[in-house]
Amino acid sequence: MFSSLRYPTKQQSLIWLKRRQGVIPSAIAKEMGVSRPFISKAQGIAEARIEKLLRNAAYVNRINLEQISGKYGFAVGYCSAYDSRTYVTYSPTIGVQMWFSHKGECQSCAQVKECETILKELAKEWKIKMPPVAEPTDIAVFLFDNIMRRLGWTRTEG
Repeated sequence: MFSSLRYPTKQQSLIWLKRRQGVIPSAIAKEMGVSRPFISKAQGIAEARIEKLLRNAAYVNRINLEQISGKYGFAVGYCSAYDSRTYVTYSPTIGVQMWFSHKGECQSCAQVKECETILKELAKEWKIKMPPVAEPTDIAVFLFDNIMRRLGWTRTEG
């Protein structure tokens, strides 16, 4: 189904992230010493590649996508195998991640530090201030709800 999956190049990822954070193309072009059309083309390529990556991650994990945005590197859907709302994210620093909504016992989990690190990086990229102390499962709900509000996506139960 996805025979030509490619991550965006480092340059495309940098341009994509700056655009997602609201930096105007002319400012990015000036900073990088390239033309504005180059920025637009790189942005378009990055968005297409990111959307393919998100769709592929959802497909191989049997996630029924409800909404997806290559522009923002974010998708939401439902996983019937886990009876769980599922988020698929793209970040230039951490790649593609799949998050299954659940209430876990985070402190007894061997992956708690990895989850905390990933959530902090996503919050930093999205410029979302994290709650001071919370379990990663609670932080994920807070973070993903904030992202969905920014995107204007309504949360449906699933």
